[in-house]
Amino acid sequence: MASAEMIVLDGAVGGGSVLRVGVGLAIALQRPLRVINIRQGRPNPGLQAQHLAGLHAAAQLCGARLLGAQIGSREIEFRPGPIKTDRIAIQIGTAGSVALALQPIQIALARCSHRVDVEIEGGGTYGQWAPPIAALEHVNFALVRRWGWRASLEIEREGFYPKGGARVRARFEPAHISGPLEFLERGALREIRGLSLASHHLQKGRVAERQAEAALTILRRQFPHTAIEIEVRYAETLSPGSAVVLWAECEHTILGGDALGERGVSAERVGEQAASALIAEWRSSATLDRHMADQIIPFLALFGGKFLCAELTDHIKTNIWAVEQITGKKIDAIERAGLWEIALA
Repeated sequence: MASAEMIVLDGAVGGGSVLRVGVGLAIALQRPLRVINIRQGRPNPGLQAQHLAGLHAAAQLCGARLLGAQIGSREIEFRPGPIKTDRIAIQIGTAGSVALALQPIQIALARCSHRVDVEIEGGGTYGQWAPPIAALEHVNFALVRRWGWRASLEIEREGFYPKGGARVRARFEPAHISGPLEFLERGALREIRGLSLASHHLQKGRVAERQAEAALTILRRQFPHTAIEIEVRYAETLSPGSAVVLWAECEHTILGGDALGERGVSAERVGEQAASALIAEWRSSATLDRHMADQIIPFLALFGGKFLCAELTDHIKTNIWAVEQITGKKIDAIERAGLWEIALA
């Protein structure tokens, strides 16, 4: 077990995000961790089911000693050991986010020298306030592969709120990241691709087709000389739902934009929202979109690097704070000509 000085994080600062980043880095750095005031000030403070699923999976990954892991708990202690297993299973009993459950595992494995397979049963692949699984696959994991770390996803069953019911497999090959992770230029735009997904409940209304057609109309107007392709797909799910995820593949980076279907919002509007989100990122001259920007922060602390983003979001601020508390390193956020330059000092 790790014997270094314990890290103490105040979970009131950023709730579940602090927990995920903290646990992931605690494993990667082999440092014991205590998180206090977990989700303080929220309507339902303390650990919820989806947080517990991620904690138990992280403990399983490294044989950690885990204290305080109960529903409603506002303090946990996590003492990691070395990563010896090559397979873990995560059970999510709600529609909690699959992508968020994978976040601490991905951070923890960034220095792992052997392959690890992750099986997730339950949860949601698409939901409010969480990265859609297609963005994780085609933006996050695609960029990770460019760093020299092969990571892949297999979505066997999709899941929407409230029943979830997803089934996902992730594979992380041995990490060979040399760093620094520098995204200073986007380079040429090569193509735009996307996924318009809807549950089988919505097939009669052609929801997936209508979402895709609306997104294509806007994208073709903005990018008339770029190859654009959006896959239309229906999935057997326990709950109805839909989403559009788009990604622009550039020479040096990938930018994403997405929108989630909602009751009372037309399929056309969902497609338009996703296209507008991607176009906003493109027009900003950012090298990482606002979601990938907060996800990369822990890796900056581990490997160094620099990138440009359009907005200093609360998630980015929280992750910078958490990383600085854990590692003692300084991450600068400097506004330059309407963009934020984020870099390991």
